[in-house]
Amino acid sequence: MMELKKAAAIQRELSSKLILKWDGRKVDLIAGADFGYDHQKRKVGACIVVFRTPDFEIVEISEAVREVDFSYIPGFLAFREGPVFFKAFETLKIMPDVTLVDGNGIAHPRKMGLASYVGVNLDICTIGCAKKPFSPFSFPKDRKGAYTYFRNEENEKAGVCLRTRSKIKPIFISPGHRIDFKHSMKLVLSCSKFRIPEPVREAHRRANEIF
Repeated sequence: MMELKKAAAIQRELSSKLILKWDGRKVDLIAGADFGYDHQKRKVGACIVVFRTPDFEIVEISEAVREVDFSYIPGFLAFREGPVFFKAFETLKIMPDVTLVDGNGIAHPRKMGLASYVGVNLDICTIGCAKKPFSPFSFPKDRKGAYTYFRNEENEKAGVCLRTRSKIKPIFISPGHRIDFKHSMKLVLSCSKFRIPEPVREAHRRANEIF
């Protein structure tokens, strides 16, 4: 397994390449990505589901499996799940305009959560959608679309605690790459029927069926 000092150095180097600006592209295709495990066989699977907006029709699904070669260590999930994401992504015939990843973007000690890691490496637009935050946060008002920002240890804005449904627990989103906070929230809300955005929700369901 890669030494953690080396892994952290790679994350810091990649973070210098982050682009946290929105280029104004038209979003027709939104993908969701999530992961499943067979712990007995030490296998990890990735599922990427591409939807066409505004009807959210599934236009392509890609899955990949590989051996787990990096332990579960908070802050280094990208090295565990990133390689199988790359394997699934490279087989896509239809390239999404934006990819929502089950994980953090810049809401990470070195601004290099899974969504940022795959975004920078592939130079694609990504958004991190996590169920748990990496930093302390305050709850937003109890209505859909309400949000609060949370910050990292350097007191920089790192992510958004976003209510995707009224009276339901919020989720924690952060820009991954080639997008800003405003458009990350807008896109996540546009595809959220339930607590979890539909692309990630469908990818999660299918990822759990890989094994």
